[in-house]
This record gives sequence, C-alpha cells and structure tokens, in this order.
Amino acid sequence: MSTLVTIDYDFFIRHGMYDEILMPDGETIPGEFVFDWQMSEQRNPAVDDAIWRVRVHNFKKAGLDIREMTKPELAFPDFADKVGVRMGDVTPMCFFSDSHGWAGLLARDFSGHYGPLNVVNFDAHHDLGYDDDVLARNEKTGNIHCDDWAVIGLAQGWIENYTVVYPDWLGRAEWNHSPNVTRARGNFKGKIHATTWSKWRGRLPQVEVMHFCRSSAWVPPWYDEGFVELRNEFGYADCLDCTLGQSGSPYDACEIRHWDWEEIAEYIGEREAMYAQLRELNKIVVKS
Repeated sequence: MSTLVTIDYDFFIRHGMYDEILMPDGETIPGEFVFDWQMSEQRNPAVDDAIWRVRVHNFKKAGLDIREMTKPELAFPDFADKVGVRMGDVTPMCFFSDSHGWAGLLARDFSGHYGPLNVVNFDAHHDLGYDDDVLARNEKTGNIHCDDWAVIGLAQGWIENYTVVYPDWLGRAEWNHSPNVTRARGNFKGKIHATTWSKWRGRLPQVEVMHFCRSSAWVPPWYDEGFVELRNEFGYADCLDCTLGQSGSPYDACEIRHWDWEEIAEYIGEREAMYAQLRELNKIVVKS
C-alpha cells in the first residue's frame, strides 16, 4: 500500500490548553484560559494579526512569556532524520500549502493512481472532524476543510489506514477529549490509530507523496521562517497555493507574514498608556 505523509507545522508549536498553567503568583489556572487558541481559516488576515497582538499583550500582562511557552522542543533536523530513516531510500513528490485541507485533495488524487492510501499525519490535531455533521456536510457541498479531511478521506475510500502521530509535548490529550474520535473509530473499525512521537514505531512503506502545511490560523506568525526551514530539511517542495490557488485559507504559504517584535513592543506600550488614561478618567468620574 502506498503512503502519504503529511506534516502539520503545529506539531512543533507548543500550547498548554490541556495543562494547568503555573502563574507568577504561584497559583495555577486551566490552560484553556491562557491559551485561547480559537482558530478559523475563514478569518481575514488583518483580524488574525490583531488577535495575535492581543494575545502577546495578554501574556505579558499575566507575567508569561509567549515565545518561551510556544517555541518548538523538537529540532527540525532530528525530526527529518527519524522520518527519513522510516521512509527508506525513496524520493517522493513533495508539496506544501497553508491549509491542511489540501491533504484531503492529495489523498483523493493520489489514491486514483495508487489505490487507497496509508496516511501518516504528524499533527497536534486528529483532523477527524470536530462537529456532528462533517460527512453529511461534505456530501452536500463537497468541501474539504483543515479539520475534517482525514475522516472525509476514509469515508470516500481514498484512505485505507490512518495514523495520527501527536507531539510529545501534547501527548494524547486532544485524542482523549474528542467524541468525534470515538465516532470515527466506530465507523471505520481498525483503520484509525494514534500514537506519540516518542512511541511511534511504524515504518513508512512506499511513500509516494509528502505534504507540509503551515496552518497560519493556528501557528503564530513569528514562526513562519521556521516552516521554511522544516520544508528544506526534506528537499524541494512545490507550493500548492501558488500553482493551483489558495484553498480553505486566505494565506499563501510562500509569503512570510509580517511580524516585528519592536513594533509589537511599541503597540503594547501604547495600549498600556491608553489603559492608564482610562483608569485615571474612571477615578475622576467615580469621585464626581
């Protein structure tokens, strides 16, 4: 059976949504209150930029270092070495995009040539859908999204065997908290598997295609250059956003998003000055 390997860049970029976060005052709070990583590929890039600026400011106000708490633990060369050994002496076709929805389209097209595929997905998300009507919606619209391409591929017969490899920093927390995983495993018995990076033992037989996605709706913009470094570890890859047109995401994965930490520091300073003025104004209003 031929294999599609797909790598979501968010595999490397940490968050603590399922953790208890130790605050500077010694208290702990649920990670979902700190990492408000609500994402949507339908957002305008200007909105995303504003959201990331606010997140950086919120971390700073809480006494937390967002760069330190999100930076990759796994080095790209180490990742590439382990994956390369499991692949063996092959040179697959390589593509990259912003949206992970492209993985579903690649599964569709390559299964037409090689038959149903073995798919191995290195990801911080299972991509088996996150609501109840994924397959019904796909039957009606034909649309494939970043969060449901895997279950659609299984339903359509493009994917015969699906394995998600979670990063060690996350473990199986997302897998264990998702009712859609239970539903999908019931519908496709024996075809869906999950493991973590350190426990992954499988080989990658007959790899015909590799795919990398940047997931700009999820990954902070200051890590965009790292996505280029990751891709380069595996050699040349074609940009699907450039050659076939953007699908699902408003971003072109070839374009590095603008992010300047000095500019962000100035922005935060302006916001804090504004808040200070509002507090003083509130005092005057209360006294009057």
